[in-house]
Amino acid sequence: MAPRFPILSLDERRLTPALGFIFDARWLLPGESMVSILWKFARANGLPGHALVRLMGADIDPYEGVEPIRDAVDLKHLRCMLLLPGKVLRASLLDAGQRGRHHPDFRYCRQCAALGYHSVTYQMFSENRCPAHRQKLETRCQHCGQETPYILNASLVGSPYRCAQCGALDATRSPPVFATKPAMRKEHRIAIVRHFHNRMAGSFCLGGEDCDV
Repeated sequence: MAPRFPILSLDERRLTPALGFIFDARWLLPGESMVSILWKFARANGLPGHALVRLMGADIDPYEGVEPIRDAVDLKHLRCMLLLPGKVLRASLLDAGQRGRHHPDFRYCRQCAALGYHSVTYQMFSENRCPAHRQKLETRCQHCGQETPYILNASLVGSPYRCAQCGALDATRSPPVFATKPAMRKEHRIAIVRHFHNRMAGSFCLGGEDCDV
């Protein structure tokens, strides 16, 4: 049976629901991008994109947004709101020192999108295929043909697993409802975990207390 989430009363200016937020770290896989984390948070709590972007920092215009890099967002505030380890949040963001190596447009695997997953590694120019499904990473919407800039703004964050331009699904179906049992097949999860650690261990703090914000 699909889990039932309570309807939360929300002060969007402060993002403080009366009953508390719902989020389960078991919904995440290693390397999950910040936009993918926020999409899951939004779906579980029924939050609009502009309210979530305000989590990035008090001075950020939610409609202009912010680059998904570690130095540009308020990691301490994110950690308090999402209740996730600092190293998970750091790994979900791009490295400012590697500007020019990241694709400016949102890139995705259609099969991963159907399962509710997007990896931070998909944004790197050196990555061309999904390590789990071996599908070529895409940037254009299959419906309208447009590309979406990879900026954490109300448009992208407010369009979970959909084109931010026309609203069409990034995949052939919507991701499944949340459950503690992963939707992705075990062999695909293993491939993603191995690839992320092999590819990114040198760039991200993946262990040690000094890496937490």
